[in-house]
Amino acid sequence: MTEASPSTPDQRLIAAAEAQFRRFGYKRTTIDDITAGAGTGKGSLYLHFPSKQAVYLAVVEASLERFVEAASRLVDGPDPVPTRLRSLVELTIRHYGEDELLSASLFGRSGLVEGEVARVAADVQRERIRSLLRELLVIGQREGSVRANIDVDAAAAVLFELGWAVVRSALEGDHPIPLDRALKTLNELVGLGLLPRNG
Repeated sequence: MTEASPSTPDQRLIAAAEAQFRRFGYKRTTIDDITAGAGTGKGSLYLHFPSKQAVYLAVVEASLERFVEAASRLVDGPDPVPTRLRSLVELTIRHYGEDELLSASLFGRSGLVEGEVARVAADVQRERIRSLLRELLVIGQREGSVRANIDVDAAAAVLFELGWAVVRSALEGDHPIPLDRALKTLNELVGLGLLPRNG
């Protein structure tokens, strides 16, 4: 049995665009390349997407969705919240290390994408990951493993920035300290700050 191909026109366009963007980058990919790969015309593309940038963002969102699905399983897992946070950072390093398109659109350091489209794609990713972190903190508050008085929106934003510093360092191979030690320290610092305080 063969793997099912995308069934709807917009799915075919996204799949074709993803293949082109991964191979040639955003700038070198044309609307004609995408429609030829999808076996459709420009009219069909513009029926679903107003621009090449919109197609690119749909590709990023589809790739991000694969990451979010795996991350959501961690968020809903049985481990204490600080352990889940560490696992989320580890998953992010693995996923972004394997997905050059997501990494390029978030960090903007590749020939695959640049400029305004990279900024918009990075914003989409940041918001989704912060939302996952916020969800995890709320779960922790409900189960009593995270202080009830923490501002979850601010904490999610700070955790994102801290986590991404570790992720970026790992992806760029620029570790001031070994990754395992950085993750352990991040986990300890975050864990201490999140734990309910007695007295």
